Amino acid sequence: MPKGFAHAFVVLSEREEFYYKCDNFYAPSHEGGVLYNDPSLNIDWKIDEKELIVSEKDKKQPLLSDL
Repeated sequence: MPKGFAHAFVVLSEREEFYYKCDNFYAPSHEGGVLYNDPSLNIDWKIDEKELIVSEKDKKQPLLSDL
């Protein structure tokens, strides 16, 4: 994924491995994000929202319109 590129994923199988490369060490102060269920993005996650496991950090992300 290019630097600064927003990304997310959902696992629909019993088991999944997800790998990606980073261009630098993890730096929480440089993190950002968009709320995963922002209505303006209209993402069909292919799973009932009640079944999603979403981190507390990701639940607190802003709407895209607020960035």
